[in-house]
Amino acid sequence: MRVKKLDYAQVEYICEQLSMMIGSGIGAADGLELLCGDIPDGPLKAACMEISEAVGKGEPLSQAVRSTGRFPAYAADMITVGEMSGKLEEVLRGLGEYYDERDDIRRALRSAVLHPMVLLLMMTVVMIVLVVMVIPMFADIFSQFDSSVSGTVRSTVELAYNAGMAIMIVLLALIVISAVIALASKFSKNGGMVRRLANILPVTRKIAQKLSLCDLTRAISINVSAGISPVDMMMRSNIRSFIRDKKLDARYGDCEKRVIDGESFPDAVINSKLLPPLYARSLKLAYSSGSFEEVWKRISDTYSEEAQRSLMNLTAVVEPVMVVILGILIGAILLMLMIPLMNIMSVLG
Repeated sequence: MRVKKLDYAQVEYICEQLSMMIGSGIGAADGLELLCGDIPDGPLKAACMEISEAVGKGEPLSQAVRSTGRFPAYAADMITVGEMSGKLEEVLRGLGEYYDERDDIRRALRSAVLHPMVLLLMMTVVMIVLVVMVIPMFADIFSQFDSSVSGTVRSTVELAYNAGMAIMIVLLALIVISAVIALASKFSKNGGMVRRLANILPVTRKIAQKLSLCDLTRAISINVSAGISPVDMMMRSNIRSFIRDKKLDARYGDCEKRVIDGESFPDAVINSKLLPPLYARSLKLAYSSGSFEEVWKRISDTYSEEAQRSLMNLTAVVEPVMVVILGILIGAILLMLMIPLMNIMSVLG
């Protein structure tokens, strides 16, 4: 039986709460028991009880998390690292921040897609009313005049009907395509399909690149906070699985090779052009001053804010453009119907 995966908000909640309890001196087993008592029935409580039961039997927290099948593999891997390095609290806190950030981005993506889809549905309803009710009503009005007059305007009415039908079909096709993408993204791993599609479309490519950089820098930040050496991070971590931009993946591969070959991590970041020069130089300075982890976190926060702001700006542009296009199309069709009617009225008057 396939278990239901926890969403990002639920993973963030468990990681954040466990981090707080461990930081307060409460053991993982006792903390999980307390946590289970506060969670209402549902997938989150089931996951918490499964972990609590396994930890109570002596299993490490990382193994308990992995065995439930409800958590992302990356979360289980990083908890293992936290246990080995003795920095479980810091890793859990970092994971909580990471999945909270991913949940914010997921919500922003959903909002950016949902609003235009609602507008698209409204446009489709208007076009259906126009084609099914308004245009036939005008056709009935014109048919009541003598044949010479009705024959003159019949072609115009047919043109308006055909134009309305074509627009309606296009809108329905867009709705179906959007629904298919939405369903496919729901069942694809980590919303990968939407991210790959965003990398293809010119209007969303920069946003997708910022999202990939946000994921990458946050994952590196968690590894650095856990005290993992750059070589171990490059060789054992699955950070690369978060990268869906081909150019960024190539740059990270170059950085990975340089670190494994013995180059310092900051120099590898600079020489591989993994990050923009300003950020790369900041990291090199931070590496010397002891604030390496903090700078990685700030860079990740910056990319997250930029990506969410870009999504909001894109939505703010798309919606008015769609309204204007709808207004022009409806106006053109109504004009095609009103001009013959006005001509007939002027002749009769």
